[in-house]
Amino acid sequence: MRWLDRRRVPTHLRRPDEGEDATYGHRARRSLAQGRTETHQLVLDLPDAPEPQDRPAQRATVSANQQVVRELMGPLADEVRGPGSMVNYLHLLLALHFLHTTSRERWTEARIRATAIAAAGGPPGELLEHVGHEVDTEVKRLGMLPHFTDSLADLIPRNADVLAAIMCLVGKLDGDAFELIIDAYEAHGRLRSREFFTPKGVVRLMAGLAADSCGRAPRTAYDPYVRGGECLAEGFALSERLRRRNPDRAPLKVFGQTTVTAAGLLASLNLALHGIQAAVRLETKAPWASGLDTAGRADIVLTNPPFNMKNSAGQARRTGTWAYGAPPLDNDNFAYVQHVLASLREGGRAAMVMPTKAGNSDSAAETAIRRAMVTAGVVECVIALPARLFSGTAVPVSVWLLRHPSEPCEHVLFLDARRLGTRKGPRSVLEDHEARALLDMCRTHNAPPGRYPGDVPEQPANVLSALVDRQTLLGGSCSLNPVDHADQVGQARGRGEDQDEPARSGADVPGQAWAEVAWLRDRSAAADAHADSLRSEITPSGTSGADWRTAALADLCEIKAGPSFSQLGTKDRSPAGAVPVVFPRHLREGRVTDTGEERISWELATRLAHFRLRAGDILCVRAGKTAPPAIVRTDQVGWLPSANLTRLRVREDSEADPDYLLAWLSRPEVLAWVEDRSAATAAPSISTGTLGRLEVRLPPLAEQRRIAGVLAAMDAQTRAHAELAAAVARARGLLAEQFMNPMPESTRP
Repeated sequence: MRWLDRRRVPTHLRRPDEGEDATYGHRARRSLAQGRTETHQLVLDLPDAPEPQDRPAQRATVSANQQVVRELMGPLADEVRGPGSMVNYLHLLLALHFLHTTSRERWTEARIRATAIAAAGGPPGELLEHVGHEVDTEVKRLGMLPHFTDSLADLIPRNADVLAAIMCLVGKLDGDAFELIIDAYEAHGRLRSREFFTPKGVVRLMAGLAADSCGRAPRTAYDPYVRGGECLAEGFALSERLRRRNPDRAPLKVFGQTTVTAAGLLASLNLALHGIQAAVRLETKAPWASGLDTAGRADIVLTNPPFNMKNSAGQARRTGTWAYGAPPLDNDNFAYVQHVLASLREGGRAAMVMPTKAGNSDSAAETAIRRAMVTAGVVECVIALPARLFSGTAVPVSVWLLRHPSEPCEHVLFLDARRLGTRKGPRSVLEDHEARALLDMCRTHNAPPGRYPGDVPEQPANVLSALVDRQTLLGGSCSLNPVDHADQVGQARGRGEDQDEPARSGADVPGQAWAEVAWLRDRSAAADAHADSLRSEITPSGTSGADWRTAALADLCEIKAGPSFSQLGTKDRSPAGAVPVVFPRHLREGRVTDTGEERISWELATRLAHFRLRAGDILCVRAGKTAPPAIVRTDQVGWLPSANLTRLRVREDSEADPDYLLAWLSRPEVLAWVEDRSAATAAPSISTGTLGRLEVRLPPLAEQRRIAGVLAAMDAQTRAHAELAAAVARARGLLAEQFMNPMPESTRP
């Protein structure tokens, strides 16, 4: 009611008996007094906006948190990580934040230990083990994944003083620090599409859509592809806000699953920070092929599945268990859609993020599935979202609102909201008031007569809409892409505008482009400063001395070629496999990229267990064109190298740092050495024995890590400047278009 009291009724929507001070709160009270109530009626239950006098304090808190997070993601990260990955470091920050937020006693004990270990010059690993054990104990008590001890064990801090400094900074955080840390991690981690997190504005829109359309207070919420737990956390938060109105309601039960260990840990910690008793399971198979029976269990489903992946078992798709038709074997988009629908309880609703192109793809199988879904009346609304909301992908996305087939709908509402969003750096943000406007539009289009008394809320001018009946959709290609239906789309096509980008709107787009340039310029400057600070600690002239040594690669590493073609051949690989196989083409910029469809079964991977990869392993091209090597990250543990690769695993007693070794092997002189010694045949290759004779010069271990840190910082510097140059080129093109195609006089501001 307080929220409604702050919303004045616009002049053109006032009733005859309402004055200029009329609010929607007045209307609601009048309706309640007349007995015109519903059993369940939501107003996109977003948290109340702060009062004006609270906003400066709130901004100050957020700014202070952001400054602390920037420090945590700076040089300190490299000093703590050692050979560990950014994922391990992220787990440490969130684990410490969890202790600080949830248990003052545990936090105080950890601080005392950190101070004592630092004063005594003791091993920092003792503190990491203590923190991991404390967090594991708590998340295990809540019924979630307790693997933080193992993750933190991969970190090798320079000393205990560094850990004490980290704890001091984490102790200054409050408010929404979890989300700030996640945002910073996304900016640094260069995540793949299956790893990035769903933005807050999108999650709030999804939760509001599903709960509002459901028409009853949800009892259970499910996410078949848990990322950082953001969907389940928002569903629970919305339910708790409803419970404040009716305390007799039982708390929402949430459950989910994932195939990514790192995601399971993050989700567990996120939900635990919210005090949520959840069940997040780590599975080895896609949700429809796992052992978790979800059929008819959820009142609402909120999910952001991976796009265009090929993880499911092909055989399961041919058994006739798909209610709307077997999905194609080349991606899982409609496998997730059908699993979500099958998981709904009667009367349930689901909101899920989908690639916009899935709505009108040319695939015969997907077209048939869309037709079956429209025929069954399970598609209620499709909203095309603004571009660049997600840090990990530029793929245009939409939110699909689906319903249980027991309550079919006769129309599908399409909203083209691509022109919404506020540009902040390289990303756009869907603001709360924009999410409220979209929910208002869904409510007023789909509500039965009389459910929402009063005038229809004003429609945002930059959101195009269309309400299309089922027969019209079935008479065409059954497109579920809003750009094929919303007003003015045909005109945009006639002008040749790109359907996957928002329409050009005067000076706005160039302005956004220059904002991106400014943000990238700041990031490049930060990368320059970081590289300079590290470089100042170590100069090329200071890296040679009597304490350096020369060693053969075979003395530093265990060298093992990948499994032979007879052990792991083409016939063994398919998109339906569970374990990725790495080929030379997947080694890029010193990292291993996603292998896509190159996967094998768990059974075969178990038989080839002695080939499987660990974090810190280095992969070199054994057969084929010589290319720089790559290092294995924590989230790639258990993957397998192909026959064309050689695995280097640093020996524990070798006093060699994997990142230093990667930098040494990536030098042009070393790559030329390898190429010269590869067999001069149609398919050049180098044996493990020959590679083992390669000489490596090494300083002491601490110096190796410092050198590797400087080179890694310069790699980040190079990437930042390349992205800045590309952004300037884009802005230049937009500016030229604006200068050379001026707006008509009548449309100028």
